[in-house]
Amino acid sequence: MWSYSVTHRTLLLRSDVGINLASLPRIEVSAVNVQVVFLRSVMRGLEIRKVSDSGEVAFLAEKFGIKKHLDHMFALNSESGDGLIVAGEPSWAVADCAVDAPSLFSRVGEVDRYPDGVMGRVASEV
Repeated sequence: MWSYSVTHRTLLLRSDVGINLASLPRIEVSAVNVQVVFLRSVMRGLEIRKVSDSGEVAFLAEKFGIKKHLDHMFALNSESGDGLIVAGEPSWAVADCAVDAPSLFSRVGEVDRYPDGVMGRVASEV
């Protein structure tokens, strides 16, 4: 987890930097209107998906004590363990940028500053 803003309920996840702090492809995920967060501090090989199966939604809601916004549940699966967020549909961005460059979500069009930059949304159905 790179940052969480309480005032805007915005979560930002960011990939690790290389050991030598070289410019590497950075992957970021941003979720807004965050209601629930269960994350590990490091989640290697992260995959995010919308939880749409009614049985899985009911199971996770019971397990984590979630009563509202069940149609906005996203599972975070990784080699390091699993997590869960309840939030608006997460967005993702990838770009080659310097370690100290601002977030790819810091302002409108930020990712456009990088020739290889790509943005999208976590798909509701895979």
